[in-house]
Amino acid sequence: MTRGVFFRDWERLFDPKSVAVVGASNLPGKWGFIMPINIIGGGFRGRLLPVNPRERRVLGFPAYPSLSKIEGEVDLVIIAIPARNVPGVLEEAAEKGIRNAVIVASNFSEVGAQGEELERRITEIANQAEITIVGPNTMGIYSATSSLCALGAPVFPIKGNVGFISQSGNLGVQLMTWGRRKGIGFSRFIGSGNEANTEMSDFLEYLGEDEHTRIIILYIEGIDDGRRFLEVASRITPHKPIIALKAGKGRHGERAVRSHSGALAGPIELFRGMLDQAGIVEAETTEELVDLAAAFSALPMPRGRRVAVMTMGGGWGVVAADACDQEGLEMAELPQGVIQELDQILPTFWSHRNPVDIVGNVRRSNHFRVIDVLASCEEVDILITMGTLLGKKFFRDNLFATGTRAYLQYLRLHTKDVPQFLRSLRKGFFESISRRKERNPEGSGGINPAELGKWTDAVLVRHIHKLMRENQKPIIAVAVNEAEREASTRFQGSGLFTAPTPERAVRVAAKLARYGLFKRAADRGSAKRGEIKK
Repeated sequence: MTRGVFFRDWERLFDPKSVAVVGASNLPGKWGFIMPINIIGGGFRGRLLPVNPRERRVLGFPAYPSLSKIEGEVDLVIIAIPARNVPGVLEEAAEKGIRNAVIVASNFSEVGAQGEELERRITEIANQAEITIVGPNTMGIYSATSSLCALGAPVFPIKGNVGFISQSGNLGVQLMTWGRRKGIGFSRFIGSGNEANTEMSDFLEYLGEDEHTRIIILYIEGIDDGRRFLEVASRITPHKPIIALKAGKGRHGERAVRSHSGALAGPIELFRGMLDQAGIVEAETTEELVDLAAAFSALPMPRGRRVAVMTMGGGWGVVAADACDQEGLEMAELPQGVIQELDQILPTFWSHRNPVDIVGNVRRSNHFRVIDVLASCEEVDILITMGTLLGKKFFRDNLFATGTRAYLQYLRLHTKDVPQFLRSLRKGFFESISRRKERNPEGSGGINPAELGKWTDAVLVRHIHKLMRENQKPIIAVAVNEAEREASTRFQGSGLFTAPTPERAVRVAAKLARYGLFKRAADRGSAKRGEIKK
């Protein structure tokens, strides 16, 4: 379609004081019901103006027979009626002076020649009246600053600093649901749909200048004007990271893209070259897009690509080291002074190199001390710690359940000796602290009951936050069993990025490192240009 070149009133689109919904309905399941009910549920504080000539009230609000009958200005109109009726409503919106329209209906350019002609018609009307269209064929928009959830699904994002543009509305709202579970806060969401008189570059340019957006993520099916996209993105990436997932990479995917949004996918090699040139971070999967959004919004940027790994067991360290090789990261060389510090904390048979295998050490204070030493090491840019996240089921599954099972088996097989069994447990628990101190004040030993307060994820999260503030280095905690995976989900909202596997942690670390190096080079270039100007 023809892009509209005119002043766009972004403020009234994302911070409207009045929103009219044409086709508003009291019938659950209709788009005219879903849109206003989600606007209400999201807490929008402006005027909600249902338009339906057959209803006196919609969801408790007075209904208007047409846009022209609404008194006062309308900042945004949401059009939730069949495609064939959209041109007439747009003409009415133009007469009313409305500058922004979200068109929910499909059956436009994505369905063939007849739909293309209808989309061309609404584009001409909108361009002449200088109306910015979101869509058609969209799931809507979200704006944190106005609490506007004009979405076609009951998704109520956490407010935050991630701006999201998606050429698939359905996929976009689903990823926001995943993002909510991971604690990702969104500033804006735009389901750009068929992009009748807008391009992704228009929305990208807006988010690049939006003070409420610090990170931008994109789901892309096709870019019509690659040169403009590249120019806009290149201005943004030195200041804000852009993370993009490209769909339609293969022959079948490209065909699916054309039938979905009418976009032209284009060769993936050209697209990846454009990403590299602009400094855009590419996500390979939807899962990775969410991982990267969580990591970039929670972690400081690393200064380089040198990684230290702390692991409770050697095998996981080997897996992480292999992943670092594959992703182009370096395993940091630990200085002799750091080795000597770790010698004071760990048993003599620890790995004495990176990855730092702490050989199943269950002294919680030692976990914290190893993390401290590695985070403060100048030769380390990124720290990955594995085996320290526990999950709230840790004690129940690993201690209580184990003890209960043993007691029941003992009761079944050794009934006469049960009192002795219980006395042994009691003796071991209450005498462990003093006896351990006598044997080895700094050694691993068993779990120290005096440290039970540290065996919680909340304590670990606070400690990692403190280290990241002090050292300005990303620290990624990896969950490596089912109990710990539950912790991975539970603590995403704490501002700490966690991963369920070493491989996912390393992939995220690699992309943080690449963007960090890109940004440092861009900053040096800006500084050099400033010196030349002086």
